[in-house]
Amino acid sequence: MDKSNKKPTSGEIKEALSFPNGWVYCIHPNYSADGDVPSTAIIGAWKVDANGKIVGDFIHNPNYVE
Repeated sequence: MDKSNKKPTSGEIKEALSFPNGWVYCIHPNYSADGDVPSTAIIGAWKVDANGKIVGDFIHNPNYVE
């Protein structure tokens, strides 16, 4: 799968509403967002605008290890 074309899930879109002007991260499913996540387990992220909407394309984390 081409991760640069990854689309946010409904949960990630909802999460963005809580982080205006921030980021929504996509992490490997073996990790919980409630705990510590190593940088190598972050698949990538989307930028969130001031209104809590995801903007732009998915940005793949070059340090992600599958």
